[in-house]
Amino acid sequence: MPVSGSRRFLRAPVASKNLLMVCYYFPPLTDVGCKRSVAFATYLKKEGWSPYALSVKNPDRHYCSLGTDAPPDGVPAVYTRSLVNPIKFLGKANGLVDRVLSLFNRGVSRNYFYEFLCIPDFFVGWVPLTVVRAVKLIRAHNIETVYVSCSPFSAALIGVACRRLTGRRLVLDFRDPFGLTLEGSKASRTKERIDAFFARLFLKHTDLLIVTTDETRREYAAQFPQFKEKVVTVHNGFDATHLVTDQPEKFHRFTIIYTGQFYYKFNPSLNMYADNFFSALAQLKKENRICSETFQFLFYGSEQGAIRDYAARFGVEDLVTVNGRVSHAEVLLAMRRSHLQLLRIMKLMLSTKLFEGIPMNIPFLATIPPGEAEEIIRRYSPGSYVITEDSAEKIKGAIVDAMDRYAKGPLPDNHVEEFMDCFSREALTQKLMGHLTPDIS
Repeated sequence: MPVSGSRRFLRAPVASKNLLMVCYYFPPLTDVGCKRSVAFATYLKKEGWSPYALSVKNPDRHYCSLGTDAPPDGVPAVYTRSLVNPIKFLGKANGLVDRVLSLFNRGVSRNYFYEFLCIPDFFVGWVPLTVVRAVKLIRAHNIETVYVSCSPFSAALIGVACRRLTGRRLVLDFRDPFGLTLEGSKASRTKERIDAFFARLFLKHTDLLIVTTDETRREYAAQFPQFKEKVVTVHNGFDATHLVTDQPEKFHRFTIIYTGQFYYKFNPSLNMYADNFFSALAQLKKENRICSETFQFLFYGSEQGAIRDYAARFGVEDLVTVNGRVSHAEVLLAMRRSHLQLLRIMKLMLSTKLFEGIPMNIPFLATIPPGEAEEIIRRYSPGSYVITEDSAEKIKGAIVDAMDRYAKGPLPDNHVEEFMDCFSREALTQKLMGHLTPDIS
């Protein structure tokens, strides 16, 4: 069970594999951001390491889901308070400004309170007390390496402070890209400069930066060439303990499922892919190829309003089933009962849904830009449909083809065993171990 922030760990014996893991997202939080760090802690412990977790005691409920999960067995966890969680307050302040400006037929296009008061992000209030506790843990347990999981990227400030105060080795793990200038970004130029400044600061003081895609590694090497030797890839993956052999009965209606963040209004290409998907549904409905009795688009996530708006705009409300966030186990079951999984990604990101869908033998309808995700799907998921062009017609054709093929039998199986050899959490932890302390035999 979690250890209270006011209690001390028993002093650990001197060991070369003592590791401090600074992770905002950690049990009892249940968000997908926890999965990577929890798996690393679990398998590091299995391999004889002594990981100590440091997480947040009062997480921001607007961005986090609090559950009852405990840390991995044998992994002590300590929790520190965030001095302020500003998201709700600054959101209301921005709303007030917008209402005032509306009196003059004006409005605000973005929340400048977020951009200029939350630097580098909303979670900076967690930094001060966590630095103090981290330094105490490092000295009490003879910790040689500090691992920091980001996002939130303000956690990297904790790592840098620990590096400067204790001289211990620092490894930053960026689950998402940060500080890169990317085509189509919705951030302001000023915000991009601020993020780039912090990215340069983090790269200067870290011993190693881990990213989750080779595309991201190459982009950091291009934009920060002086630090390119510090950047390595450890992909996301899937925990073999979640593998199942039994296949539940499929939904009686042909079901395309999407779970999690929909990434709407992020940039023009993502909007295009979303418009094309709903346009394809509208065309199929108009041609009487699908109806509410034979088809559903099943959504789980927090952006329920956006999905309903898309459905209404394209006249397919009767084809769309919208749900809020549910437990990870419920999501996995719904995925396995579905016929296709819609995949949408932002450039340089490999969605967790990709690494869950392949080992669970679910084919994708992937409306994605060309790149690493496309390569992985084509290699390991022969029954999937990958559409990289601006084409509602091709999405429509893929849905029709999948329905016709399913009427004759299941689609080809994914190459699960080959995939797990490369992307199981245990295999990826082995790769991580080589980066944490390269001098350990």
